[in-house]
Amino acid sequence: MLSLADQLTVPQIFFNDAHIGGADAVLALLAKWDDEAKFSTPLERYQSEIEAKEDPTDPRLQVPTTPPKEERPAPPRNESEDSIDIPGGKKQSILQVTQDLMKTLPKADLKYHGTIYKNSFLGSDGVNAILKAYPPPHGFSDSTDREGAIKFAQTLQRRGILHHVTGDHTFQDSSKLFFRLQPFHTPRILNSFRVWTDRVDNDDPLALSVRLKKAFGKVESNATDNDGNMDYVAAASDPKYFEFEEAVCELQGIKMEPMDRNTTLAFGINVYNLMVKYAFIKVGIPITSVDRSSFFGKVSFDIGGDVMSFSDLENGVLRGNKRAPYALSAPFSKTDPRRRLALDKMDNRIHFGLNCGAKSCPPVKKFSADAIEEELRIVAQAFCEQDDNVGINEEKYELSLNTILNWYRSDFAESKEKLPEAVVGFLRNEKRAKLQRMIDSKRSITVKFTTYDWGTNASKQKKLKSSALIVDEKSVSALLST
Repeated sequence: MLSLADQLTVPQIFFNDAHIGGADAVLALLAKWDDEAKFSTPLERYQSEIEAKEDPTDPRLQVPTTPPKEERPAPPRNESEDSIDIPGGKKQSILQVTQDLMKTLPKADLKYHGTIYKNSFLGSDGVNAILKAYPPPHGFSDSTDREGAIKFAQTLQRRGILHHVTGDHTFQDSSKLFFRLQPFHTPRILNSFRVWTDRVDNDDPLALSVRLKKAFGKVESNATDNDGNMDYVAAASDPKYFEFEEAVCELQGIKMEPMDRNTTLAFGINVYNLMVKYAFIKVGIPITSVDRSSFFGKVSFDIGGDVMSFSDLENGVLRGNKRAPYALSAPFSKTDPRRRLALDKMDNRIHFGLNCGAKSCPPVKKFSADAIEEELRIVAQAFCEQDDNVGINEEKYELSLNTILNWYRSDFAESKEKLPEAVVGFLRNEKRAKLQRMIDSKRSITVKFTTYDWGTNASKQKKLKSSALIVDEKSVSALLST
């Protein structure tokens, strides 16, 4: 469409080989036909001047003869890995068991030897809760069967559903040992609702990213009003959210190292954009600059065993291990095993594809390995076509740019003064001509940066608390209370 119409919006209407324009252009043409009154109705004129002519000869305007590409279905789940025997002899999915235990197991901040173990419970209290969760006659045969409850808890521990807080002890009916449910065990890692032991779609990681986006889209749609504002608080209690919470754990098994460059780019951008919205629900939205530092630098996700923050993925992998804005060093040191994932060459157009959840960010698009070059070209042009992102005042020789181009200036030009020459390549039509005339004149161009709008589409939100990302916390009070 871009090569035919030189437009980035849809729809674009053609009458045979002639490009009419978008919906407004078509309505204007029909109004003109009414005024000219050459025929009784616009339909008659269309039939005479358009429909009666030969079909367009340009192959790009031909009706597709091949069916649309079908989405690759997910590989079948492994039933033995996805289910667990519960008291009473029945099987339940790990998702259901985990959700039930989240409701029944106690959760408190327990102190021992100077450390606060958050969201944990005593072994003895866990036994009591399990007996209560699976009562006779459909659960345990005896409501006092503490040995049966212990064995079930030990099974849960072997399956990675609950853990000793330091990993040192098997589950016991003890008032001195602390345990924790998996969803609360690593709070800074988003996709840690469960330990993923099921099948992994390493053959097509981009298909997985598409499925995850679709699954999250159901949650997003249910929580979004007619004005496009999302209730992130309500989303956290949507049953579809818990299904997504489990599904996104499959990323724990996806290996990025074997991916080629295009797949890494597309997969990395897709996952980044998805995880931002997911994080807004799970850990909250950052409000202050300090909160944003924690959000992008500490909130993480597990991809194939490599735990990465948003900054790690963007600056370490996609930018080829370049320093983040205001950072003192590159994300991955020489000894960091994640350094192997860094792309050899950075493509500055990723900044027009990555969305941090703020209003000043580019819109979220889906990227694919086979079309990543064209997709990045289009999002770069679409972003720069907006005057809020690239504003040109030819009379004053001023260029106003989105702050993204200030933060990542080194990705575009060697100096601020060179930015006009870097930006003009992303522009089209008269806007490009304006900036090119300014550049060709050799006069000094004043480059300004707009104020970044960190606002979101939240109608209701949970505010990020950096302390909530810490699972175990050293504390003098915990030492004194021991």
